[in-house]
Amino acid sequence: MTKTEEIYYNNYFDLFRSEGWAQIVDELKDRLERIDINQLENEKDLFRMKGELSVINMLLGFETLIESYHEEAENSSNSDTL
Repeated sequence: MTKTEEIYYNNYFDLFRSEGWAQIVDELKDRLERIDINQLENEKDLFRMKGELSVINMLLGFETLIESYHEEAENSSNSDTL
């Protein structure tokens, strides 16, 4: 892994360890629990909600995604040195 890649991933890992990230994750999980599809009145509301759910799920899965990419980069780097 290059020095630039190490910095890239370490910046994310610092973010994920922060109280602010934990707060965002808690807020997003709370929002997911409060979603009530019975409140949707029309197709426009449905599409807005679909977009909101997509963004929430993307953010909630972001830490796992970065960890997975980091692991791939490490494995690739280790296999290059063999």
